[in-house]
Amino acid sequence: MNQLQLAFSPICNFDFSIIKSDPILQNILKESRIYIIAQRPVLSFENIVPNIDEGEIQFEIRQIGNPSFLKCKLPIFQNDITLDKSEYIFLSLSSNDINNKVASIPINNIHRISLIQKDDYIFWISPEMFIHYYLNESLEAEVIGNIDEFVKYKVKYVGKATDQDIWKRLTGHATLQEILSIEYPLNYGSLPTHEIAILFLKFYDNISISSFGDDFENEQENREMVDTYLGRNMPSQKTIFLDAEKALIKAMQPKYNKEVYKSYPVSKDGLHKFKYNYYQFSIKSNIILQYEQGEIVGMNELYGGDSIQVEEGKSMKIVKYSKEPNS
Repeated sequence: MNQLQLAFSPICNFDFSIIKSDPILQNILKESRIYIIAQRPVLSFENIVPNIDEGEIQFEIRQIGNPSFLKCKLPIFQNDITLDKSEYIFLSLSSNDINNKVASIPINNIHRISLIQKDDYIFWISPEMFIHYYLNESLEAEVIGNIDEFVKYKVKYVGKATDQDIWKRLTGHATLQEILSIEYPLNYGSLPTHEIAILFLKFYDNISISSFGDDFENEQENREMVDTYLGRNMPSQKTIFLDAEKALIKAMQPKYNKEVYKSYPVSKDGLHKFKYNYYQFSIKSNIILQYEQGEIVGMNELYGGDSIQVEEGKSMKIVKYSKEPNS
């Protein structure tokens, strides 16, 4: 059972192009070997009311074309925001619209909120980063509204970076540039660089279960059992990543993937050669991957979310998650 997880918040191409050389981000992404290029309407901070004296920022998160919104409150003094209460704190707000002038409170059409102290950027968030941190409980906040409406991504491409760091793979990425050049904005006035998002995936866990007969006189089975207990029969992380990429592509058939792996689960460099009776991939993060025929729902629960399942190395299917027993 292989559980994929977001290594970092989904991030629009514009923001990624700015921070991809940041050593902190690069360190976070070191374990990520699969990425998804997707499109979604732009999210923004609206009705921002900063109250530094009370130690909080109030705002809404809205999305172009989406009638739903999230009403949020962010305390700025907390464990993951290392501010010095004895020093001045500056609030920096930036917008995708260079003509957006902050004239009065509440403040609207903002896409990045930063906290600055002693000329250093202590903390910054985009709307997606705020949602990601909140869902992972790495940020204390109050949120009212249906978050599912803000974590939907239309998948355009699935790729891998098993032989180089993922930020290097995406630098000058031909398919990413093609998507930015060809795809029309989902909403009038938006730019593709703000609508196109990159999702970075790593493995949260890989759990393998093997069964053996009770004939301990069988030397070969004894050897296989010992090798399994010692982890010698386990596939490498690279092999599992290569198989996961193929499974995601076969399941969703993204528009810009030229190779769609019609013969999967049969492959030369994936899990097929290990002859598993059964294996599956699921996503342990709250995201919804949309494709032409449906969607794959990820959940930040122990064994929740939809899964891509392979049986006897011959067939693959998408199984929708249900909380109902025996379903």
